[in-house]
Amino acid sequence: MRIIDVGIPTMKPYVEVKPLIEEVLVSAGCRVSVTATCHPASAAENRNICLDRARSDVLVMLDDDITGLPLGWVHRLDEVMARHPNCMMASPRLLNPDGTPGIMVGNPTDGFVGCEVMPGREIVTACIALRKTPVRFDEAYIGSGFEDNDYCRQLRLFNPAAEFICVHDLEVTHLNEKKNQGGKWWDHNKAYFTAKWAK
Repeated sequence: MRIIDVGIPTMKPYVEVKPLIEEVLVSAGCRVSVTATCHPASAAENRNICLDRARSDVLVMLDDDITGLPLGWVHRLDEVMARHPNCMMASPRLLNPDGTPGIMVGNPTDGFVGCEVMPGREIVTACIALRKTPVRFDEAYIGSGFEDNDYCRQLRLFNPAAEFICVHDLEVTHLNEKKNQGGKWWDHNKAYFTAKWAK
């Protein structure tokens, strides 16, 4: 039977992410193999570790500040990917801790039910299903920030018909801790992203 790989890219030690691993196992709705990187490195490096470990054709990646996983959420994301062959990345609707709509690239329509193909062709990577490809996160980004925007652009080059989907009626809470994202990290990453994609 098919097993979907679920990776948690994180700097936290295993003991701190163990409750999230257990939540994934209970809520997935299908057979999953869950690993956490627990590596003191950038978001891009930890995300690439998840990519390297994954063997399933569709894998799931969620940040360590995601919670409130609904029953069957991995199965639902996998179904969305299967129904949309050009979908490179699908995400649940992210909510803030107070239940209001969370930040998502492209500001998807509030109140939209079902799946929305994001018009901006980018999506936040806080909690995603993605198709296994040779594309990797650019490790020139330090800390966190912009590595997900960059990855979406790389996917669009890899597949010009690439779609990025928000599943609005599948909701998870994003604490949005923004670890290593401000100050020098933000300035460096913004400058690097701007220069790289100005070509």
